[in-house]
Amino acid sequence: MVEFFSLPDNRIELPDIDTGGRILDIGGGGEGIIGLLKGDRVVAIDPNRRELEETSNDSLMILMDACDLKFLDESFELVTSFFTLMYIHGEKWGTVFREVHRVLKDGGEFWIWDASFHIPRTVKENICMIPLKVVFPDGSIVDTGYGCRIHDQDLEDFEELARANGFEIQETSREGDTFFLKLKRLPK
Repeated sequence: MVEFFSLPDNRIELPDIDTGGRILDIGGGGEGIIGLLKGDRVVAIDPNRRELEETSNDSLMILMDACDLKFLDESFELVTSFFTLMYIHGEKWGTVFREVHRVLKDGGEFWIWDASFHIPRTVKENICMIPLKVVFPDGSIVDTGYGCRIHDQDLEDFEELARANGFEIQETSREGDTFFLKLKRLPK
């Protein structure tokens, strides 16, 4: 039987994203938060067809794995990951970061919103849930949540991966059980 461990409610306030170009959104299926924010400027990828079919926004939806991006080098000015890395096994995070670096233009940015999980070893549940209130720049709110198999992950895990894979850390922030990490692609 699947049992859930739920974190407290969390709130994310999205900034307006203005890159002028297309945005690659890794894991853009499901709620498709970045697609809701920027519409047809977003190329949303997800390895799960059902997640893409359930998405209701104007993004271009492509069935694709973030570990094997089918785009040419230096195709995007911005890549986003909105509560997606928590679903990717930690052993594959480095591959995702290398692929994102490859498809970003020099000086391009990788924006990551995700959960900080520090689950006590006494927890018996299999799945950790993180309920979210996502506040858009216009003040509208989407109530959503994400759940994944219980594992530990935190901002520092991704900062280390960023430095090891050709990124410079531009900004970090924490709010409740969530974090935001803004990275800049360094030239090869």
